[in-house]
Amino acid sequence: MHDQHRQEQHRLVQEKFTEQAERWGKMDVDPELNEILERIDVAPDACVLDVAAGTGLLARALAPRVKEVIAVDITTAMLERGREAARRQGIDNVAFLEAAAEKLPFPNGMFDLAITRFSLHHIAEPQSVVNEMVRVVRGRGRVAIIDMLGPDDPEIAERFNALQRRRDASHARTLSWVELRAMLDRAGAQAVDSFTRDRTRDFDDWIELSGAETKDELRAALEAELHGGAPTGFRPFLDAGALTFHHPIGAIVARA
Repeated sequence: MHDQHRQEQHRLVQEKFTEQAERWGKMDVDPELNEILERIDVAPDACVLDVAAGTGLLARALAPRVKEVIAVDITTAMLERGREAARRQGIDNVAFLEAAAEKLPFPNGMFDLAITRFSLHHIAEPQSVVNEMVRVVRGRGRVAIIDMLGPDDPEIAERFNALQRRRDASHARTLSWVELRAMLDRAGAQAVDSFTRDRTRDFDDWIELSGAETKDELRAALEAELHGGAPTGFRPFLDAGALTFHHPIGAIVARA
């Protein structure tokens, strides 16, 4: 049953991100990502693994700082766009490899840093991914996770994730900050740095990025909360008349 669930989730992710690959391949590294990377201790001779890398945006941001980055993902089209972007940018120390995050094709202790960004909420069994990331780093190596954060309240979290899936069928479940930290603990990694950041997102931009056809339904749910309806976990508000919501992220760096 677990394998079947995992395979179905893989299918949803591959379908969604094959559609989105060209758009993701054109994205640039944003200042926030560079800020986060500045907080991660990695040496110039380090070998880094970017897990569930997509088009390797994170891998390409890390490339000038380290010796080598291997970017793995299950969606062929995303990897192809990533290779094209790396060539355009003159980056020659990033290798793109098709592989599942839940079963990494590398021996124990191969990397100095294993990192993933905005991926766990698309994965049916995120604990297995965290376990694998810890396994493939060297003793005293680092594991870093950057992801969206979900509500702590279970009832609100259920509503929040249901709405996320209505926007994007490849969404599995957004973890809370407590859950994310607990996963690293269970994998045997010790947090050495962590922080959260409460960002805001424009509703229309968020919908456009996914290409969702459920815009009216999702807008109605957030606007209902504005007028006293059930909390969605998005904490919506109006900014100069535009529907806007909170989009918290968390980043944890741990020592394996």
